[in-house]
Amino acid sequence: MDKEKAENLILKMVNFHTLFESQFLDLMPNLNNSEVTPLLSRMLNEIHNTGSTTSSSLSKKLNLSVPNTSRSVNALYKLGYINKKQDLNDKRIVYLTLSEKGLALIVKSIYSSQEKFLKKFAVLSEEEIEQLTLAFSNLTNILLKMRNLNTKV
Repeated sequence: MDKEKAENLILKMVNFHTLFESQFLDLMPNLNNSEVTPLLSRMLNEIHNTGSTTSSSLSKKLNLSVPNTSRSVNALYKLGYINKKQDLNDKRIVYLTLSEKGLALIVKSIYSSQEKFLKKFAVLSEEEIEQLTLAFSNLTNILLKMRNLNTKV
């Protein structure tokens, strides 16, 4: 890709992110309950979004100190929201995934936020909804491809 196309792509990504954040991030599921603090909620969302991660990756992604990440991961584990699995080749690496309880909390939160999303989409035609659905599906597939290619390096 030439430099001009790359710069154009980056500009469009930044503009999209800014618009998306201002219009939709306030609609994202709120996982807070009597057990789950806002920080634990962010961690659960990140684990859900990545599928499987490590404490180190969470620390970097959420800009948290390692001790704070470790305490929070242990709290989520004790509450039953995540599973831990040691790497077979390197026992120092522990992979974190959502447990059934964690996934149930995510699903419940998504459904409770659904009404807010439906109000935002009410101004769209059926064709626009189909186009948007296809665009998000394509974007997701491309981003997953990029993530998978970059994690193999």
